[in-house]
Amino acid sequence: MVYWRLIRKSYRRNLQYRLSHLVNNVASAVFGLVFIAIWMGVLRGKQVHGPYDATTMAHYIAICQSVLWVTAFLSPGLHVQLGVRSGAVSLDMIKPVHYLWYTLSQEFGRLLYNACYRSLPIGILLGLAVGFYVPYHPLTYLLFPLSLLLAVYIAMLLFYLVGISSFWTTEVRWLHLILMSLLFGFGGQMIPVDLLPGILGEVAPFLPFAAMIYYPVMTWLELAPAHGIAVQVFWAVALTAIALLATGRARRKLEIQGG
Repeated sequence: MVYWRLIRKSYRRNLQYRLSHLVNNVASAVFGLVFIAIWMGVLRGKQVHGPYDATTMAHYIAICQSVLWVTAFLSPGLHVQLGVRSGAVSLDMIKPVHYLWYTLSQEFGRLLYNACYRSLPIGILLGLAVGFYVPYHPLTYLLFPLSLLLAVYIAMLLFYLVGISSFWTTEVRWLHLILMSLLFGFGGQMIPVDLLPGILGEVAPFLPFAAMIYYPVMTWLELAPAHGIAVQVFWAVALTAIALLATGRARRKLEIQGG
């Protein structure tokens, strides 16, 4: 299958960066330890209402730091804007594969590499520091991979939409920065979204950003609400429809104006 070959090729291409990424892994683990230390200082020895005691928050941050490398640190715009700028996108559009799935397949291969050589080592390093959480319910071992795959898919679609916007704009860097700000603000990277104050804590769990970080982590910790997977499925379907529509519009724009 052509998409599987694209995934394998992208994965193998990233293998040459294994040694250079060791430094990044250590730095990411240090950031995780800093966040954990902050939460430990805030929660240790205090009466806590709800599930977020010091130990749970330590596990939460450790898992978040691991998940980030497959749901947040994607290629800006999935490099779509680079093809638009150079004109190479016209050749990609005429290939006998759908441009959306062609682009996502290449990024998914890179994310498989990140999962093996970045998320896993960081998770082990932080687990050795704060302990490993082992789910009690067997169903969690099925729900977590599903939740994580949905999170990865939603992330790729959002980054793709940033990239495809380059058909109508001259620069997508500002849109990428907005996306990253919303992701880190409402995704639950440093604080669970249900702890956000006021209306933010009520709205954030239903945004796509929570579906990218918060729900996979909470699923592994067996603290995810019953509607968590449903929220992720909704955004996966909705963003797929938007991405397909945007790709169709981009193709028509290219055919009319040339490229």
